[in-house]
Amino acid sequence: MDIDALIAAADPARRVPLDDPGSAQADRIYRRAIGQPPAGREAARSRRRILVPGNAGAAAARLAASAAPRAEQLFHAGLREGRPVIPRPRNPLTWVRSPWRLGAIVSVAAALVAGMVVAVLPSAPVVLTAKLLLADRASAAALTQPTVSPGQWVYRVVESYHPFMPKGMPKTNTYTGWETADGGETYGDYGSLGGGDPSYSELGSLPRNPAALDAYLAHLNGPNPKPFQKGLSAFRGIEEMLTNYVLPPALEAEVYQALAIIPGIEVDSHVTAIDGQAGVAFVLPSTPQSEKQEIILDASSYRFLAQASWGPGRPCANRRLCAALPQAIQDETAVVRMVIVGAPGSTQPSLTPPTAVELLAEQADRAVTWTVGPGPFVLPGMWIARKLATSSGDTTVWATPDDSEQASYVNGKLQVCARSAACAKSTQWLMPAGPSYAQFNAPSPNPGGPTLPDTLPQLLALLNTYRTGCADVAGDCNAVNAIANMISGYVNPAIGTPGNWFLMLADIPGVTVQRVTDVTGQAGVAFRFPFTDGITEILLNASTYQVTGYVRNGVETVITKETIVSGPGSLTPAGIRR
Repeated sequence: MDIDALIAAADPARRVPLDDPGSAQADRIYRRAIGQPPAGREAARSRRRILVPGNAGAAAARLAASAAPRAEQLFHAGLREGRPVIPRPRNPLTWVRSPWRLGAIVSVAAALVAGMVVAVLPSAPVVLTAKLLLADRASAAALTQPTVSPGQWVYRVVESYHPFMPKGMPKTNTYTGWETADGGETYGDYGSLGGGDPSYSELGSLPRNPAALDAYLAHLNGPNPKPFQKGLSAFRGIEEMLTNYVLPPALEAEVYQALAIIPGIEVDSHVTAIDGQAGVAFVLPSTPQSEKQEIILDASSYRFLAQASWGPGRPCANRRLCAALPQAIQDETAVVRMVIVGAPGSTQPSLTPPTAVELLAEQADRAVTWTVGPGPFVLPGMWIARKLATSSGDTTVWATPDDSEQASYVNGKLQVCARSAACAKSTQWLMPAGPSYAQFNAPSPNPGGPTLPDTLPQLLALLNTYRTGCADVAGDCNAVNAIANMISGYVNPAIGTPGNWFLMLADIPGVTVQRVTDVTGQAGVAFRFPFTDGITEILLNASTYQVTGYVRNGVETVITKETIVSGPGSLTPAGIRR
């Protein structure tokens, strides 16, 4: 199998063919990377022949196998000494079995993916520098990893180090949490927040050639970067991708090749990450305009381990004083553990892709976390006017943010009712049952005060204790009803609706996803629950994935508009939505 076939198999979605390993373009890029003159200047002195062991006979295969330990020794020697490694042949024709190289960077070693053997005449030995050798090992390790979908969940334990923290605050912290492969959804203490440039959606269109990838990343921050900015921008773009995403294997393999040919890149073979793990680092040295940067790989597996930035060892007043100080780590983040899992909350390895319900939950989580944001800015005494559409007609209901008072027109007359009044029994409350508003709207953290549990299993158990009137108690109907009640009946001005609630809905036994057309004629998508009464559907907009309504006891209700007003009966906006 050739290199293009191998990469296509590892990442079928990125089928742009690579330059042929023996092409003139490949040779020019490779020689620029290692500082050798163009091929035409020494063509008379150098020849390369690529032989396939299966075609060349058993003798060639045995030679290749016997060379493997020597290649291993050369690799480690190169890392230790940080200099070019030039194999010294014992015979006029030396056979070397070497790690593979992606695309056009090293045209000779690219053929080795399929077990090919390269013959190199001693008059023009291939220069295998430490950074190219490290890139080969990291790329080979990347290609052994599974391809996962953007919505696949990943569990991480991450340790961070910041030496200049305020007095009384720890310099080292450990975080555990879950996020999707695209960094878009998070659960727990840690998440990359999905940031990064390039974005995950752009990964499929990135150049397939490592040199072209560097050029693309170098121009992300502007059309005309200065020379020092090009390398720094490319390095940070690669760092962003490795930190924020679980990359497709072929792309991760490519970025290590691109990393190795950034001008000035060095290798530090003796690095210890903040969590004590042994590492080997790609290093971008400091310049008058930028600090030293590191991307650290595990010394055994060659997988991404950490990123670190260096700077003055203590605070300093100006650039001249800072330059005179010894350099030290300014911040470092290390991945102590990373596991591909089946769902948030799990730490067990699983390559099971997310279901349609789980993907919908992720979309809804993303909508309220990144699109909607905090709830409306509601001041004391303000009300929320909600226009509701049902199959039997439209109506407007006014309520306080905590739904302690509610108002609507009955026979043309506005009636206002408080929960403590006699009319409360006959009022159809937006929030009929569930946690108190003090719990729903509690700050986080809230030591000693009311709050909802942080973990989804604990939250599910609590919500199931409320009696919402549904019959399928064993099937978590009380929890589903309580969530629907809080979403439609409360307003949280601080954080809005917690996105993690949708992740919990995806775990309700028997829940499915249904495409629907709501009572207003709008396309929607619904979480549909196998209950006989109570909340049987929670409706979302098919485009924005924001909650639009619900089906309760067979009656569909769609919230078509919410407006902050000064009091019951008013439709004039009075608040500010942040």
